[in-house]
Amino acid sequence: MEKTLQQRLVGAVVLVALGVILVPAFLDGSGYKSRHDRNIKIPEKPLLPALKEVKVEPAPIATPVDIRKKRVEQKKKEVPPEPVQSWTLQVGTFNQEENALAFRDSLRKEGYITYTEPGQSDGKKNYRVRIGPELEKGRLEKIKAKLKKEKKIDGFILRHP
Repeated sequence: MEKTLQQRLVGAVVLVALGVILVPAFLDGSGYKSRHDRNIKIPEKPLLPALKEVKVEPAPIATPVDIRKKRVEQKKKEVPPEPVQSWTLQVGTFNQEENALAFRDSLRKEGYITYTEPGQSDGKKNYRVRIGPELEKGRLEKIKAKLKKEKKIDGFILRHP
């Protein structure tokens, strides 16, 4: 090995040994002790008052029969929802199906939702032309007034089946 390299390695080993010996003497931990106080004081009496015992009666255990009775009573109290009611405006009755279909198609071209329904009157078959169905009766009343004013068609409002 070269002499200069050997001297450098010996110097490095000596410096590391001095560091290992002297560093702990300088770092005795006094800074850590000053930051963390180990004198913890514990009060002799607890800060909260002692809990008092409260006697509670046990809850009754529900049997399956009791549960069924409650469910039946709840179902009796519940009111079923009312069915949705819709309305239709009858604007014509025809003996010939072709006439009813032609009238229905003319109303559809004007933007009305129409349909035909077969029926009987005095033993004879007829075909009814109706507008709708609508959920709001007021809307059909406006259509009825418009048709009466513009086309002189007088219809009547019925409940849609």
